Amino acid sequence: MTDRRSGAGAFGRRLLRAAWAGALAILAVGILLGARAEQEFRRQTARQAEVQADILAASVGAALAFDDRRAMAEYVDALRINRRVASAGVYDPQGHAMVTFARPGSSAPSRVGPTGTFVQDRHVEVVHPVTQRGQRLGSVYLETLPEPLNEFAGRHSALALLTLMAFLLVRVVTAAAAQLQARAQQLASANARLREEMVARGKAEEALRQSQKMEALGQLTGGIAHDFNNLLQIVHGAFELIRRRSGDSAKVATWAQGGLEAAERGASLTRQLLAFSRSQKLELRPFVVGELVSDMRELLIRTLGPDIALALDLQDGVAPVLSDRTQLELAVLNLAINARDAMPDGGQLRLATRVTPIAPGQSDLEPHDYIELSVTDTGDGMSQDVIERAFDPFFTTKGVGKGTGLGLSQVYGVARQAGGTARIVSGPGGTTVSLFLRQSRRPVEAATDHSAPQPLLAPEGGRMVLVVDDEDQVRALASETLGMLGYEVLDADSGTAALAILETTRPDIMLFDYAMPGMSGAELARQARELWPDVPIVFASGHADTEAVEQAVGGEALILRKPFDIESLARALAGVAKKAA
Repeated sequence: MTDRRSGAGAFGRRLLRAAWAGALAILAVGILLGARAEQEFRRQTARQAEVQADILAASVGAALAFDDRRAMAEYVDALRINRRVASAGVYDPQGHAMVTFARPGSSAPSRVGPTGTFVQDRHVEVVHPVTQRGQRLGSVYLETLPEPLNEFAGRHSALALLTLMAFLLVRVVTAAAAQLQARAQQLASANARLREEMVARGKAEEALRQSQKMEALGQLTGGIAHDFNNLLQIVHGAFELIRRRSGDSAKVATWAQGGLEAAERGASLTRQLLAFSRSQKLELRPFVVGELVSDMRELLIRTLGPDIALALDLQDGVAPVLSDRTQLELAVLNLAINARDAMPDGGQLRLATRVTPIAPGQSDLEPHDYIELSVTDTGDGMSQDVIERAFDPFFTTKGVGKGTGLGLSQVYGVARQAGGTARIVSGPGGTTVSLFLRQSRRPVEAATDHSAPQPLLAPEGGRMVLVVDDEDQVRALASETLGMLGYEVLDADSGTAALAILETTRPDIMLFDYAMPGMSGAELARQARELWPDVPIVFASGHADTEAVEQAVGGEALILRKPFDIESLARALAGVAKKAA
């Protein structure tokens, strides 16, 4: 009996030691789980702050591009609904504050430093860059409120209580640990979905921008096709007449002049189409707004349709503005399309220009002379709340699939780019959108007069040009033209053929097409420079994405835009030859 009791006692002691050992093991595991939970909590808090900063950066990109502080303030103020956000702000590329907000007891810095996520004891600070097409526009800042002590204590007291209960309820603790693991997996899954939604949002915004381009192109398709058919008819007819009656020099000159004018009108239409696709980089040049509107008259008539009368009142004289011509053309087209949609039963669209002096204190604009371009329709008008949001990116009152909300934001951006602003006045009798464009003191570049052949620049004797183009007729015409200018010409139909020539011959100038199959002009230029590093290169390109061309061939490369005339070719070659000498 005694042995049995002593054996049972020994078993009990062993069981007690095993229970204590199990309890200590569970306690150790509980401590490790608490540390892991704390680390995961901090990581999740940091990630949530980064997500909020990502969303704010994506939202204010367009507002930063257009310096629209009002829109920035709306996006920043929207963060107030998140009670975890202590302060936030938008900063310019130098890190200076543009728009900020802070809850009582918190403050947003007046300047931010490097980008990154900084986790403090109980709060998180995030500085996130705002970029567009690889260019940094600024940055956003977000700081979370410190975690309340009661939440901290509550989070860890629950784990401590769970650990204490584990001494008696081992199976319950095990089940709870499994439940926590499942919860962690759910959180990880939720984070993955959130990242996917952020990527989807970026794609959706890009799709909206693309739909705005396609919407404008759709409005122009009929008119552009009609214009190109007419231009091709003029060019075709002129060449046919020249071929049949080549001996009549007076008439040949007239027909050739008509063909040249038609080709230049076609080039102008192409530039307008490139403006809609946003593929040309901004080129700020002085020009007269009234002349631009007058040149767009036929395009506007076709866009508006037969039910809307177009009236022009252009009084700006020869006062130029400094802006991108194709972007302003697109702005005028966007305004015309909006006006047309506001007059479904027909009406009148009036475009007017005038010089408007702005005196000190008279307006939010700097004192200066401005060209006011106003577009007035006779539609139903806008309500005040619509006017206040009209220039916001992606805001539209049109139905689904009928508008992207980017047209008027592009109009506002063009006005700001030209040193001015855009305003809307609307009422029951119609709407007037006015663009104030700062008058430039730079003279307008003189237009080339093609009424008679221009004097050609004579090359220095003995100059040799290597012409490379995969289009046989383009290459033949360029060679004939250079021969007429007095150059000695070598030609090749591909980069491989050109390199074979360059292995044995050193030309004085190289004229390359950019878009060629097999080997592009940029790759050919790289290999040609290895053979003859001091020979100047000129690129002839009809490629739509001019920025991509310049990035590929280098910022200092000379690019002739197809179609070009003999005078442009002569000046380009003479210029690079002189620079090389």
